[in-house]
Amino acid sequence: MSLIREERPEDAEAIGAMLVTAFGRQAEARLVERLRASTRIVCAMVAEEKSRVLGHVVFSLIAAESGDSVIPLLALAPLAVLPAFQRLGIGSALVSAGLARCRELGHTRVIVIGDAVFYGRFGFVPASSFGLSCPFPVPVEAFMAIELEPGVFAQVSGVVRYGNEFEDLE
Repeated sequence: MSLIREERPEDAEAIGAMLVTAFGRQAEARLVERLRASTRIVCAMVAEEKSRVLGHVVFSLIAAESGDSVIPLLALAPLAVLPAFQRLGIGSALVSAGLARCRELGHTRVIVIGDAVFYGRFGFVPASSFGLSCPFPVPVEAFMAIELEPGVFAQVSGVVRYGNEFEDLE
């Protein structure tokens, strides 16, 4: 079984290589580098086995524009597991541990773009049910949110704004 722990600075190179392998491109590795440099990362977890990074997840600060207010929330992105280790529960363990850590740190809202069946297991629902919209075209069911504290989206609606770190993702 993989050990799930918080990312450490010495993990950066292995995480970058794992992201390139998992996604088959550089964009997600660049995203994580930019998020680290911007200090927007709130929580980053790795799955490791025998000192090898098998998976990684990042939760970073973004915001929703709600009327005249800017509401802080977290983006879960990216989540990756090396292809040879997918479908073994590593991604689920990373998401669970990351959400728990975000709660411990006092964060209450998380947004993700991804598979509704996978993320639904953790309590994510379509963000549109909270009156939130994505700033770029994605299927409604793929743009999801979770309340880490019940009711925190009650007075929130509007457009979610990702930082410029996310600009070159497709």
